[in-house]
Parts: sequence; C-alpha cells; structure tokens
Amino acid sequence: MTRRTIGLGILGLWVGGLALLYRRSTFRSPEQSLAEAGMKVSPATYYYRLEQGSEQIGAASSALDTTTALLIATDFMRVSVPVGKDTLRIQARSTARFSRALSMKDFILRAEGDLTPFLLRGVIQGEGNSRTLQLTTEIPKKHPTSEEYEIAGLVFVPTVAPIPLMLGRPPKAGEMLPVGIFDPMSRSVRNVNLRIEKDSLFTVTDSASLDSATGRWVKAHEETVRGWLITGDVPTITAWVDAAGRMIAASEPGGVSLMRTTFEIAFENWRIDRTIPREGAEKSDTSSVTRVRRK
Repeated sequence: MTRRTIGLGILGLWVGGLALLYRRSTFRSPEQSLAEAGMKVSPATYYYRLEQGSEQIGAASSALDTTTALLIATDFMRVSVPVGKDTLRIQARSTARFSRALSMKDFILRAEGDLTPFLLRGVIQGEGNSRTLQLTTEIPKKHPTSEEYEIAGLVFVPTVAPIPLMLGRPPKAGEMLPVGIFDPMSRSVRNVNLRIEKDSLFTVTDSASLDSATGRWVKAHEETVRGWLITGDVPTITAWVDAAGRMIAASEPGGVSLMRTTFEIAFENWRIDRTIPREGAEKSDTSSVTRVRRK
C-alpha cells in the first residue's frame, strides 16, 4: 500500500466523519430537537397585567421550574371582567408536568369564582403514537366524569407551547411547528401549526418602586427585549414571546390584553385600586411593555 493510498484513505475517513457530524447536527430527529430544547429551559417567573381597553381587569403569573427529570409549569390568573352591569370574577390555577424532553405527563387545572367551580385532571398514557389523554372533570356535589382522547405528536398547555418552537433552533420568520394545545374551555386538544411571523423590540418594566405620593407602585427600571410574533392556524390571539418562548404580550379580539411587568405593578396595584379606587390611577402603569421597533 503506497503512501498516497494511505493518505487518500485518511482524507476520505476525515471527510466522511465531517459529513456524518454535519448530518447528525443538521438532520436531527424531532425527539433530539425536543430533548435539546428542554435542556435549554431556565427556571423563571413572569407577571402580567390584564387589561380591557385601558383599564386593568386582573393579574396573572407564569412560572417554569426544572428538576433533573421534570419541567413544571404553574400558571395563575385572577380577573374581574365587566359583563354588562355585572362583574364576572374568576380565579384559575394550573400546574402541568413535562419530561425534560418536553413530553407532557399530566396536568391539573382548578377554576373558581362566579362561575361553577371545577377541577380538571389530565394524564397522558401510553408511548409514541399510541397515546391517550385521560381527562377527569370534578364539580362540587356531582360525580366525576372522565373522557379519553387519542393524541399524536406534541401536546402542551398554552403558556408552554411556544417553547419548542423558539428553543429548537435559532428563531427566524417562517419557522413552523405542529403542536396540540389543550383548550380548557372546550376541554379538548386543538391541533395548531405555530408559526414565527416577525420580530420586534420591546421595552419591558423589570423593577418597580413605591411612589410615596400616590401609594402605588411605578416602574423603576426597564429592559429591552426582542420578541417574536407567534400565530396559529386560527388567528384568534396575537402573542409575542421572547427568545426562550415566554410570553411578553398578547391580545384577543374581545379586547382583553396582557403585558409583562413586575409583581408589584400587576398584583399589588390592582389590589390597591380595588380597595381604594383612585381616579386616573391606571394611567401610570400602562407602559409596562412598549413596542419600540418593528423589523
């Protein structure tokens, strides 16, 4: 065997190794992409001010926590919605557990207030394409009812759904991901193609201070955050998320919107305003999120 043959053989082995490495890094399976995205998730809690028009009608929080084996999403909402001459008060809390590869294991949702209170328990059973969602509904003074749905592909609660789209690869306009989203109103899984439309910059209030003159919390500092507009097959909600897939701002056709802010501006100011209404008190907080540039 000549030196030239050996050299060509080594060169061929090197080029073949590079091609295999490129193939592995470029053509990843959906499972590999999800596992990589899941490991990029960082624990964080964000707070939101809910508005209808320019009036605050509630507050919400969205938390993600991680363990070595699980990702736990906890969402909370407290809202008072004007309906004609009445006010509809609702409080809801949900907890969903996922594997670190973003495969949903189970969830629980509890709602109470002026509506009939209920509790939903969902458990994913089976593996691969042979999975089912076992959904149990519990209402006070009634027997629990159970339903079973066949599911295929990814299933998420709404606040977690954008995460694999944003963390699977560097986000860019036109990227799409088919997912299933559990809708607590219809108590079913809706199949949606999430799509990144465009990006923009936002200024977001990330700390607050107490104004001694008004007794309310006002923004103390802002940060600039890049957001991406996420849409689905049915354009009912406009949602902007950050690079980690966490919500920055959202709105729906009924006029209800939410914007990321601090706990004090979201929850404490609303509590203060409900206890001691102040004329014009809402005006100082509506700039918790400001879109500064469209790209």
